[in-house]
Amino acid sequence: MTATELRREIKKIVDQLPPDRLASLADYVHFLGRPPLPRRIKAAEKAVAAGRGVNWRKIRSDV
Repeated sequence: MTATELRREIKKIVDQLPPDRLASLADYVHFLGRPPLPRRIKAAEKAVAAGRGVNWRKIRSDV
């Protein structure tokens, strides 16, 4: 099955979903679109090394 055929099949299924299921599907699709974890970790380490970011203690003083 080609990518185009898969997209059409997915769209058909999405169009048949009840509205109350669309929010959870949107969350899942958003999750799938995220960069892989190793890439996110590398970007975070680079940001920390550059001095960007916020100390977690400033955000969570209750921990």
